[in-house]
Amino acid sequence: MGTLSALTVNLLIVVVFVVVVYVGLRIAQSIFGTSSKKAAATEVAAKLVSYPTGSSAVLRRRFVRALTGQHVVMPSGERLAFGELTVRVAPEDLERLDPDGDLERLGEDGARLYAAHAERCGWAVPRQVRVTVEVDPGLRSGWIPPARGSGRAEPAQREARPAVGWDAVPEAAAPRPAAVPPVLRPAKIQPALDPDATVNYPALVRDIEDAAPTMNVSSGLRLERDGRTYAIERAGTVLGRLPESPVAFAEPEVSYRHLAIRLQGVQWQVKDLGSTNGTTVDGRRIDGEDWTTIHQGSVIALAGVRVTASIDTAGTVHLQDASRR
Repeated sequence: MGTLSALTVNLLIVVVFVVVVYVGLRIAQSIFGTSSKKAAATEVAAKLVSYPTGSSAVLRRRFVRALTGQHVVMPSGERLAFGELTVRVAPEDLERLDPDGDLERLGEDGARLYAAHAERCGWAVPRQVRVTVEVDPGLRSGWIPPARGSGRAEPAQREARPAVGWDAVPEAAAPRPAAVPPVLRPAKIQPALDPDATVNYPALVRDIEDAAPTMNVSSGLRLERDGRTYAIERAGTVLGRLPESPVAFAEPEVSYRHLAIRLQGVQWQVKDLGSTNGTTVDGRRIDGEDWTTIHQGSVIALAGVRVTASIDTAGTVHLQDASRR
């Protein structure tokens, strides 16, 4: 009799659980406007994953830990601090770390913090420490990966220890050769132009002023959809059904945070953010592990919804012409 009552209670618990889940999915389906409960469950999971974890104080501690954990350990046991470090943060975490979203000020604070920590720990510290903060749309909010370091400090110079035992016995000093007086030769007159200098190697040509200086410029990106064009900022962005997406998507098959876009050097790259229905570039499905470079005319399909990339050509600009304009 006791076993039967226990089974009945367990069955009632399961039924209540199923009813609660069903009602919750119905509510989520009405909130997100999805056509199926599976899509509603996916949106709820995406919300939970992208929701900022921890308070601002917790996030600042993670920022500090991403910096202070980076150094080099020499075979002698000496620890060297880096001269340059790069920290990546999610777009949602930038305002939580700095209310004004000032990347330069956040980097200066991080550099002072890292240098003070290195001195306190007894590490060899370079004369100047620089911290660069980058916004990575592909990062999950609340997670700050370890910083990338370069330009480490020089190890300390060790003083020579006095020789003991047999090492203290000096060797027979070899006679030094007599100093040979230097031979004075007449100075060679260099021509005004080096005959080996060419147009491709202007550094070999002396005293020639650059009449048309140039500056490298990176390419711009625009996305075209249904006859409309959307400009993408160089800081990168996230495409999807979230309100901040520069391209509006109302299709339920497109995830809330579907695709990340960034400018790497002069190349634009995209990465799927674990969307439900996936992303393709020129008909080839991409995964969420690596960034994929896109080109002029590349067709990006978010769950079948297509946008076309229009990329300005990267190159150089004549500064003299630009000043005249």
